[in-house]
Amino acid sequence: MPTTTARKELLDRVHDLMSSYLGEECPDDENWEDFDPDIDQLRTEAGNLLNEEINHIAQMPTEPSRFVVEIAFLSEGEPFASETHIVEAIDWPSAKCVAFRRSDDSVYSDDRIPDLTRRAIDRSTRDPSAPR
Repeated sequence: MPTTTARKELLDRVHDLMSSYLGEECPDDENWEDFDPDIDQLRTEAGNLLNEEINHIAQMPTEPSRFVVEIAFLSEGEPFASETHIVEAIDWPSAKCVAFRRSDDSVYSDDRIPDLTRRAIDRSTRDPSAPR
């Protein structure tokens, strides 16, 4: 949820800054879209994104869910180990972030491993082989 809140606050601030600019600089006898059409278009787009974000936040569950997240460790694209983390989170992106942070301390997270990458797999779904 912190990422969602930060995104909403950023969009709100950007929209407010552009509205303030247009309100202060645009002559009273001119429309915003005529005075600075680029800023007015960006302000409109920021407002639309802000509304979408507010709707998204309103639809999010308020209680955290339990996720079973498998972190697969890969070397040069080939899997060599995995760990499973049980995570309480509000949504899948948040659960994945928590599991990735936990896997930073893993014995498998070693800079000596060539081309080390990780991937998160949601094992709390019905199809355990389906990556998310």
